[in-house]
Amino acid sequence: MEITLTILAILFSITAAVFPFRIGKLKIDMVNGSIIAILLLIIFQVIDFETIRLGLAGDGRLKPWEIVVIFFTVAYVSVSLDITGIFDYLAYRIVLLSKGNGINLFIFFYLFSSILTVFTSNDIVILTLTPIIFYLGKHAHLNVIPLLFAEFFGANTLSMFLYIGNPTNIIVGNSIGLGFLEYTQVMWLPSLVAAVANLILLYIFFKKDLTAKFEQKLESAYEVVSWNDAAVSSALTLIMLGILAFSQHLGLAIWEVTAAFMVIFVLKDLISGLGSFQKTIKKMPWQILPFIMAFFILVANLKDIGAVDSLAAYTSDLSSNLGSSIFFNGTIGFLLVNMINNQPATILYSNILISDQFIAPDASFYGAAYAVITASNLGANLTLIGALAGLMWKRILKKKKLNISYWYFLKVGLIITPAVFFLTLLTLYFVLL
Repeated sequence: MEITLTILAILFSITAAVFPFRIGKLKIDMVNGSIIAILLLIIFQVIDFETIRLGLAGDGRLKPWEIVVIFFTVAYVSVSLDITGIFDYLAYRIVLLSKGNGINLFIFFYLFSSILTVFTSNDIVILTLTPIIFYLGKHAHLNVIPLLFAEFFGANTLSMFLYIGNPTNIIVGNSIGLGFLEYTQVMWLPSLVAAVANLILLYIFFKKDLTAKFEQKLESAYEVVSWNDAAVSSALTLIMLGILAFSQHLGLAIWEVTAAFMVIFVLKDLISGLGSFQKTIKKMPWQILPFIMAFFILVANLKDIGAVDSLAAYTSDLSSNLGSSIFFNGTIGFLLVNMINNQPATILYSNILISDQFIAPDASFYGAAYAVITASNLGANLTLIGALAGLMWKRILKKKKLNISYWYFLKVGLIITPAVFFLTLLTLYFVLL
């Protein structure tokens, strides 16, 4: 009964996040849906406050509070950098660089979103570039659908390049103790292979839809709030990434580095003016907080009643060598991401990996972990429900009265993503061999 009620709570939380609904005048969404699920489990005595404490504080190996600190401190740095207007300026320069050629613009935006993701995160890129691309379509009279897919697929591919590119990387990496540089040494090549393969397949798919020539005389240009602020923020972000790369050698935890730089950015924003700080706080993805914390609690309960250990024992039986571990765990992770969203999926899978019942050689263990990370990023390019970034992307477009249906996205995803995913897993195998 406890397992059944916990699974129902998980499904309720995911449904509320993916497809918000109303009960009378009350809107059930990502924020309150997960809170309601936890409250109901408390009422029915399925979970107690000790489970909640373990779900939030962790049990030694998996420390949810560290994951939350890393995610939101990096988010503050990224949003603060975005508010300076530097990304808007770079996008504008890319439009000029394309010289009115739609094919050039398609390639440039794919590369821009990919590179930008490496230095920020996929969520920030999608929130920033999606409105800019819509604006281009409105004023430059070109088909923006290929550009939107180029942006989205690029952001969700190179997001696995660095440890901080996606919250799911942080969840898995933190749970098994991966260092920033250690992570990058493994994932840089699979990420680049995936990026190239995605670009080629996207171009083939959208070739007929690309606007050959478009008018470059836009009605307005970029807006950089302060060039000094943009320069300082960019420099600080690069310094943060540099320190993160050597954090293990410096004896610093990743969350300590990101938290320190968030404090520096807060002070910078306050010095620049209260408005800058308020804008950054307002644009932070706060709605994710109750959602992700609820899933740490729900998975902690599954662990407490033995379900996670059972899954770990079954999974480890099929992870006896590097090849089987990468392709089995990668495939299961890929499917799981598109069933319950990538953040819940990686929270669950991280607990499976650190369970005492997951018994596998070191190579197989790390192969499984990196395969799950790959699945959590590329899985978002199969369906719109694979990641919270997809839901945000669709909602932004809906507000702009541009509808990309779940079915059309799935059509594009099915043609491109499985091939890219298995090519990336193959690359990962040779990197870890």
